Amino acid sequence: MNTRAKFKQVDVKRAIKAVVDAGQPVQEIEITSEGTIRIIVNNDNSLAKGPEPDL
Repeated sequence: MNTRAKFKQVDVKRAIKAVVDAGQPVQEIEITSEGTIRIIVNNDNSLAKGPEPDL
């Protein structure tokens, strides 16, 4: 018996593209059996800011 997919590959591609276009680095992608697409971004800006200045 064929079961209709809860999401399509194009749905995942669109979600990833939206995150990347927003300038966020994709760290992880989770897809649940219910069809939820969750994209975890890396918000660790410590590398982007550079080292902390010595006080």
